[in-house]
Amino acid sequence: MTDNLAKLLLRRSASGPAPILAGRDAAFLGPAFERLLAKGILTELPPASSWPPCAGCCCGFGERLIVEIGGQLVAQCPDDANADTVLDAADLRSFAIDADRLVAVLTAGTGWPDPPERLGASVWRLGDLAEGRAVVLVLDALALQPSVLLPILRAAPPPPSTTLVVPPGAAADARRPFLDMRYHLVGLLEALHPTDLALRREQLAPIGTKAAALSAGDILLTINPLGLAAEFGGVPLVLRARDFDVLAVIAREAADGRALARQDDLLQALAGGEDGADPVATEQLEKSISRIRDALCSAAGLPRAQGRKLIVNLSRRGYRLAVPPIRVVFS
Repeated sequence: MTDNLAKLLLRRSASGPAPILAGRDAAFLGPAFERLLAKGILTELPPASSWPPCAGCCCGFGERLIVEIGGQLVAQCPDDANADTVLDAADLRSFAIDADRLVAVLTAGTGWPDPPERLGASVWRLGDLAEGRAVVLVLDALALQPSVLLPILRAAPPPPSTTLVVPPGAAADARRPFLDMRYHLVGLLEALHPTDLALRREQLAPIGTKAAALSAGDILLTINPLGLAAEFGGVPLVLRARDFDVLAVIAREAADGRALARQDDLLQALAGGEDGADPVATEQLEKSISRIRDALCSAAGLPRAQGRKLIVNLSRRGYRLAVPPIRVVFS
């Protein structure tokens, strides 16, 4: 199975309690798609007979009927023929994703003797690691809320002995409460096998418990969100409180396998969270990033010029941590 197919399937599965794969997406998936059908992970739904309203529709007609006009499938606007949408046969197809079967396939090669146990809507206990750590998968981003997930997790061992495998697209604000409660979080895509629809069990334990987790040349960045403390290469970082918050957001994105910490999230962290009294300008964020880079270089004994290679600026989008050589662990 291709990397793109596995990630597409998991992203669609994270979109809600009744995930759907669109026929237009499925049209390009080839033999791997047929295997998903054969395993029952995908089930074809009845063909669509209607189509969503036009973009910016103000006529109030709602769903448009799909009709055949001149040999073409058309989502017909009852008010304006110029707003008709021409479709193809793939547009009419859609496939329900069976989340339980998908999770069973994800864990098939992990060596756990028992099948995944569904703890609640979009939440499964996958098994335990050697040190007794429970591994819990949250497939839907809507379930990654303390009010939803914490009652479910009461059946699992208490933190810090639980790894939460979190869905693609989980925002930094959604992950933060669980990190603060000492859960270990792993991004689902980060734990995914590079060429197969399968989890890599070795990716599910905190770095400190993995054998040979650091390669030669790697530098460990340790973040303690409760104590507002961080170390780089074993050396404490001297940071302002708001700079620590910015670094913590960047580190969380890297730890969860996401390439980018969005600029909006970083500006919010620098302002003191959602309740920050005053807006923060991008120039202030740039100065904060500069101070963090200097602190990292100072701790690692690197020239200041190397700072731009440790935290990389993606123009107008945000920043990302250089992973590798930096490895992140939350303590």
